[in-house]
Amino acid sequence: MRAMDLVYADRNSEGVEEFKKLIDLFPENPIGYFYVSASLQTVMDDYRNYSNSDELYRYMDLAIEKGEKIKEKGELTAYDWFYYGGAVGFRGIHKALTGNWMGAFVDGLKGKGYLENALELDPEMYDVYYGLGSYYFWKSLKSKVFWWLPFVSDNRQMGIDMIMVAIEKGKYSKKDAKLALVRIWVENKEYDKAFAVIDELEKIYPDKPFLLWLKAQAQSENSMYDEAIGTYQKLLAALTSSAYYHPAGEVECRYLMARILYEKKDYRESYAQLKTLLALEDAAGDGKLVRDLLRKAKDLKKRIQREANIG
Repeated sequence: MRAMDLVYADRNSEGVEEFKKLIDLFPENPIGYFYVSASLQTVMDDYRNYSNSDELYRYMDLAIEKGEKIKEKGELTAYDWFYYGGAVGFRGIHKALTGNWMGAFVDGLKGKGYLENALELDPEMYDVYYGLGSYYFWKSLKSKVFWWLPFVSDNRQMGIDMIMVAIEKGKYSKKDAKLALVRIWVENKEYDKAFAVIDELEKIYPDKPFLLWLKAQAQSENSMYDEAIGTYQKLLAALTSSAYYHPAGEVECRYLMARILYEKKDYRESYAQLKTLLALEDAAGDGKLVRDLLRKAKDLKKRIQREANIG
């Protein structure tokens, strides 16, 4: 619990060191490896900092490896199934991010089954509902083009209901489930609900990048342009002052701000943001997301040059 508090407070490195103590205590159990991997993922989500991705994958694979060894012995407890299943589902998310949709589907289905095994052994392990709810919501969202088929259902609401159970009754996943719910509300375009949870969480974590990314997105999608620019400016300050800063995060933040400024016809300020972010091209890395953002930034810069005769 101390490690979780450190991660939520943006002291991720200290949180990782605390979680590694679980590995020292239970070296053959997936729990410590799972939490180290998840903590490293938080840095990626918040700061777009992928410099520790090799370490993340190593701990994720170790969590799965430890779970498989216990499974072979037939000795998995409810907690073992929970963390083993969580790691497999976690791996599925990363496969989806790299375009391996078949691998993501297989891991997602496996992870779901393992979490259900945990719940079967301990029906009061309410944290499991966070993983199951996430599975049902995101699987439904990504499969919605096939809803007309008889074997594909829209289980988004069921997923949301499960995550609410984890928020109300979970022991370890309450905060993560709330953060996940913000992303779901924004993705589901239920902005009033998203803003309500953001307002609640911002009182505790006023500068948490994860919340600021989603808040600015929701404001932008609601044409609340001035508010969105203010949120992106706050986010930019949080990113650039952090020990976890990476230029990729600054590139994304400045591009999204430049796009809003363009919509507001503030071409000069939009152009200035684009110039600043394009100067970070070499330092930002060559990840697919960064490459796409830089390409879009260059296109927008040319458009402003044509339309506003700037540069």
